[in-house]
Amino acid sequence: MTGIAMMQAGMKAPVLAFLPDDDVFPFDALGLLFGKARWLAQQDRHVGIEIVDSDERRWAVTGLCPGEAPKKRWWQLGAPAEPVDDIELQPLDSQRFDVTRRRVEAQASALFNEGDEALTQIRSSSTMAELSAACFQITMRAQGRRILAGDPAVRVRRADEVARRALTLFSMVRLSHDVDRSDIMNWLASHGLTQAVSPDEAELLAARRLTEEQRAEAGWTIEGLVALLWALGFIEMPRSDAFADISAIIEIVPPSGDMGVDAFLAAARLRPLPEIAAMSEDYHEALCRARIGYAENPSGADAGLADVAHRRAGALQWIVNPERLLWP
Repeated sequence: MTGIAMMQAGMKAPVLAFLPDDDVFPFDALGLLFGKARWLAQQDRHVGIEIVDSDERRWAVTGLCPGEAPKKRWWQLGAPAEPVDDIELQPLDSQRFDVTRRRVEAQASALFNEGDEALTQIRSSSTMAELSAACFQITMRAQGRRILAGDPAVRVRRADEVARRALTLFSMVRLSHDVDRSDIMNWLASHGLTQAVSPDEAELLAARRLTEEQRAEAGWTIEGLVALLWALGFIEMPRSDAFADISAIIEIVPPSGDMGVDAFLAAARLRPLPEIAAMSEDYHEALCRARIGYAENPSGADAGLADVAHRRAGALQWIVNPERLLWP
């Protein structure tokens, strides 16, 4: 090995990763960066990634190198665990923060219109932490912006994956309405939907009795659900200043709806991608307006509307970002 291993490089978070054929990605934790780099390595897309840390140090990813085997605990029996490949880095000349910020701004300028808050946040950043937070706008919104610009190469989630996510979200809504959790879990298992449950949702299903906070969290999933159902063409999107109406959902989504699970999955068709991307941008703007209103009047209605916009925007961004975003 001529370079150094990523886990031995002593990087200081947050860091930015510039991909050769993609956007800049922010990482607040080094473990997340390592996981992303290994995931890209599985697709032979890791070589050439450039990394800049908070101390203005810079590296290029040059390949894989042998990593250390996980330490064996005294209570673990059997053969030692196999070493995990590490990411090999080649040190580069340092890069001043203002140069890094200009590079990020150049990428963002190709995606966002002048005056967009993403550009404003990037330009006003004075620390790597602020720049990393501003870069998250690129992570969330870049693919949708490319779709709106007519890029035909943007990959999105399949309709059946979106439909399965909708079925699990409706299970959370039912849980918030006191449907027996064992019935919900059995229903999910019987239709092969257990793997579609997110870790946070699994925690809700595991609770013997929901706290008020957990019940509210389960209930709020209805807002992400309506966004997915709209994207699949099952319903019209509610107004951004209105909460979701469960009555329309009950008539459509199994097990309460007219269709069974197989029919629901077969009927799922994504709307044209520009429609989904445009709606995602609309809800991002609605979220910005609601946050401003909440800051000016915390006791007003904007707190709830911010939650509505956040969950609907997150669901739509999840559809167009299969390689970037987990379920929000």
